[in-house]
Amino acid sequence: MIALALTGWFVVVVPLRADILDNDLTIVYVGARIGLEHGWSHIYSLSLQHQLFAQLRPHAVFNDDEWFVSPPPFAWLVLPLGVFGAAGAVFAWLAISLSGLGAGWSIASPGRWPWRGLWLLGALAWYPVLYGLRLAQPDLLILALVAVAWRLAHDERPYLAGAVLGLSVIKPQLTLFLPLVLLASGRWKIALGWAVTAGLLAAASAAVIGVQGMTDYLSLLNDARHVANNRYFTLAFVLGPDTLGYVAQAAVAAAAVVGAYLNRGSSDARVFALGIVATSIGATYWHLQDFTILVLAAWLFWREELPAWQRWWLLAVALTAEFAWPLSPLPVLLAVGVWFVCLIARPKVSAVAASAA
Repeated sequence: MIALALTGWFVVVVPLRADILDNDLTIVYVGARIGLEHGWSHIYSLSLQHQLFAQLRPHAVFNDDEWFVSPPPFAWLVLPLGVFGAAGAVFAWLAISLSGLGAGWSIASPGRWPWRGLWLLGALAWYPVLYGLRLAQPDLLILALVAVAWRLAHDERPYLAGAVLGLSVIKPQLTLFLPLVLLASGRWKIALGWAVTAGLLAAASAAVIGVQGMTDYLSLLNDARHVANNRYFTLAFVLGPDTLGYVAQAAVAAAAVVGAYLNRGSSDARVFALGIVATSIGATYWHLQDFTILVLAAWLFWREELPAWQRWWLLAVALTAEFAWPLSPLPVLLAVGVWFVCLIARPKVSAVAASAA
């Protein structure tokens, strides 16, 4: 509660009170405005982005941190919030994000009261979650979508689970390896549902933005790949941003596939957790707030019958992410890497998930 009060005040409340538009949702709002006013084929035009950004935040610097590079469905999702204005859209998005955390918690958090309440309090007090709120990121919405997908899979509704999971492409790097892990574990129906939804959204996006929009989008993605901040919390921090880093990330993907196959008889909770953790350690584009998705992985992982030390290890993950700025990314990458190895290994005990309330 102390961490929530202090960190929440200084990380979320103070910056947003100082400038409610100093966050990433404003960038998405700019993309939605361009699509509405100038046509969707121009949403990745840097000149138009700069123009509208300057109107909203005339004293702010427009640099590579302010580019709109998200997939078009994210802008479509934010578009209805434009009726509230730029500032109102941020407040509405914060409410949606907190509702997403509440929904994900009610669906996936393990145990019973009062212990379940501690899981919610812990999530709200964790720095990556609060930092994501301060930036008005979609991470908590993705957390809720993946939690719903897991629950549908648990209830033996795999195609619908995959369809819901496919909606996570509004920020695809948070679940990048999860469909691959699901497929390798034999859960091909979920992977197929994901592929259909993701494919339809991709096709709709390509049709709406056209050739010019696609060209601008690929150009921006290529430029974003060279921004050091976008790979600071990835293996590139240790191995460099060139070939060796990409080889290591490919090795993580391969290890995740092997682990998924070994765990094909394990619970859906364990397999979903494996896919999430594999993504966080093997991503090519990752920021501190993106570790928010590990909250869901922890809840699902905890549902397993685990050795005590593996449960305690989650504390190492939490603390290294909490203090990742002063400690550097290396400790959290190591902590998540150990967790990843734990998930790859097939459990020696029965992995029967506790039923959700």
